[in-house]
This record gives sequence, C-alpha cells and structure tokens, in this order.
Amino acid sequence: MTTPTQRAGLDPSLPDRDYVRALFDWLAPNYDSAVLTYSLAQDLRWKWELLRRLDPRPGERALDLGCGTGLIYDRLARSLGPDAVVGVDLNRTMLTNARPTELGRQMVHADSVRLPFRDGSFDLVTAGYLLKYVPLESFCAEVGRVLRPQGRFGGYDFSAPRLRSLEGRLYDGYLHQILPFLGRRLGRGDDGWASLLEFLARVATTSGWENHVERDFEGAGFESVERVPSLGGAITWVWAWRSGTT
Repeated sequence: MTTPTQRAGLDPSLPDRDYVRALFDWLAPNYDSAVLTYSLAQDLRWKWELLRRLDPRPGERALDLGCGTGLIYDRLARSLGPDAVVGVDLNRTMLTNARPTELGRQMVHADSVRLPFRDGSFDLVTAGYLLKYVPLESFCAEVGRVLRPQGRFGGYDFSAPRLRSLEGRLYDGYLHQILPFLGRRLGRGDDGWASLLEFLARVATTSGWENHVERDFEGAGFESVERVPSLGGAITWVWAWRSGTT
C-alpha cells in the first residue's frame, strides 16, 4: 500500500478517496477482526451503547451509513425487522463480504453524501467509523434530508487524543506505540496490516472532524446536537435530533 495523500482540490483534511477504497478492498475479508483489534474489543460495547441510546422502536425505519459488513445493520434488523433497515456503503467489496444472515439484508452501493432515497424516508440514521472520511457539511445536510421530522442520528468514530487527561495520554501512546507493534506482529511479512494501523492512527489524530461536527449538524437544521468524547478521545459520540417540523 502506498501512503495516502490528501484529496487534491477537495477538503485537505480528508484522506484520498481512492486510497481509502483500496485499503478497504484489502481489509474487507478481515474487517470484523480488525475492528476488534483496533478497539481492544470495545467495539461490541460501543455498538450496544449506540442502539441503547437511539432506542429503535417498532414501526420505525433505519438507515445505517458506512454499513460495511453489517455489524450495526444486523443489530438494527434484529430490533426493527429486516424490511425496516437499509445499509449503505461506498465500497462494493465490503458489501459482498457481509456475512450471510437468516434475517436477509437490504444493502445499497452508494455515497453517504449522495443518497438515493426520498426526503424523510427514515426515523433514525447510524454511522460507525465513517465521520472521519466524509465532508461533514455535505454529510450532515444529506442525513437531515432523509430523516423525518423528529428523526435522530447516532454515530461514533475515533478522534484525536485529549492530551490534558491521563486517558488521552494513554490513548496517544496506544496509537503511536502499541498499534505499530500490532501491525508488525499481525502482518508477518505482509505490510498491509502495518499500513492500515498506521493510517488509522494518523487519520484519527489529524482529521479534526470532532472539532466542527456540532456546527455542521446545526447548520443542517438539527435542533439539538450532542458531542461526547470518551476514553480520552479514543471514541467520540455524536447525537443529533431533527426538529418536529419540516
């Protein structure tokens, strides 16, 4: 893998889209284990918290953006039924590597900032590990468009270490010391794992998405937005609610 470059002529804070697509093409068969490795198995707890806070209700429709292999999607489908959930991902390889499930799946190959759905199609939208990759102003506007009045968004992603806290300093050491070590051990001659973990650490540290996500959701017409950093910045939650009127 080559080193990712910034997207020429576009938002310089975003990694090169072609690089990200190639990275996830390579990662897709091992995506689930990679997420568990990077998060030190905390990802399972984060997904549980996401659904607990959003509280999907019978009769609602949900959209999972950056659905990948279906880890959040399947949890939503178990709560709402498979016909009430749609997943979207820009990477075809990730979608084709979704594990078979008895629930069935509605997964769509599409861009999260250009969604092929009518206005007000969903009651809730989720996004796990997507926020650092997308132009947030466009993303928030599109989420607001497809949500119904009083709809809600919940998402989370890795973010920069908050170095004033002990947790943040520990997280910084994890990013820059432990992750490179894991990459070398997991790779065993394949530099893909080292490149992946180095890239994720760099994007989490430098993207800065968490610094303007509240402003971007508010600019898209959301009535209430809440940003909650956790574990010294290792994860940042975003909760946003649409107003009750169109």
